[in-house]
Amino acid sequence: MFSLVGVGGAGCRIVDAFYKKDPLSSLFSLLAPSKQEELRGVGIDTSEAISALKHLPVENRVLIGRSRAKGHGTGADVELGRKIMEEEIELAMNAVRKANTEKPEVFFVIAGLGGGTGTGGAPVIAERLRKYYRVPVVGIFLLPSRGEGLHYIKNVGKYFHEVVSKVDGALFLDNNVLTSRGEDLGRSHATITATITNFMSIADPVLVAKEVEGKKATIGFMRIKAEHISAKDIISRMLRDHIYINLEDVKPEKILLLINGDVRNVYGEGFAVEWVKNKLGAEVSFSSHEVFGSKHLNIGMIITGVDDIIRSYEVKEEKEEKRLSPELEDLLEDISPL
Repeated sequence: MFSLVGVGGAGCRIVDAFYKKDPLSSLFSLLAPSKQEELRGVGIDTSEAISALKHLPVENRVLIGRSRAKGHGTGADVELGRKIMEEEIELAMNAVRKANTEKPEVFFVIAGLGGGTGTGGAPVIAERLRKYYRVPVVGIFLLPSRGEGLHYIKNVGKYFHEVVSKVDGALFLDNNVLTSRGEDLGRSHATITATITNFMSIADPVLVAKEVEGKKATIGFMRIKAEHISAKDIISRMLRDHIYINLEDVKPEKILLLINGDVRNVYGEGFAVEWVKNKLGAEVSFSSHEVFGSKHLNIGMIITGVDDIIRSYEVKEEKEEKRLSPELEDLLEDISPL
């Protein structure tokens, strides 16, 4: 059994989507009837938007900061988000305890970085979960699109390392990859949400926690027809179309490919290993779940070693500041001293 804790608007929406798709009860029942995985999810937010969720049980929703945020969120104020979570941590933990009548094997804390509630609250609840349950706590973090504003970008740069330090491993998905392809922000959010829910529907949560322990990583998912296909082509398609971080900004260390379906259709693993080693300098391993006669291959990917993902934010923000500096200097020169 594993548990999800969504913090802030983005995190809560993703937990809600798990209940809508119900991937574990439907897909696992087909792929591995003997494997009784159970999902427990809790959403925690400072905005009354949490009441608009459609699928997460009402008793698993927690509105915190009523007096401070008044149901309107934190306005990207990370310190306010942190303070509210610290003050009302027991309210949040009570909901987690009620939802988890049995001890989970893994917790996944899901949050969008850049906003106040997710960035400020996620590390607080993650730290408490680690101490109380003594099981791995993995963070799933969404990076904001630059179109959401410079304040969100600065928050990521300022609080990134603090957030990551409170989890046992971290997974990142970047909205910028999709918006740079022409997707609007709403579509980008939907695509990333689908990636997370579909990936977790085929991945063993304990395996994921072990694979990303002490690391920064990302995940991908795609579903293709079960036809004769090389492992190299699968990896190439995944890297090109279904990985939502900029691989040019990072130095991947290892790729784990998860293949669920009729794996007799997949060939050329050895060639794929050499191809990835030459192209990215990364190691490749495979994990398969055989389903004979399946019409589709459900494929997941974990890429570890994306530590430098934060640098793209810091570098681009620095360039923006340098570009603005001459304008500010010109403006200041035109202002006469009092």
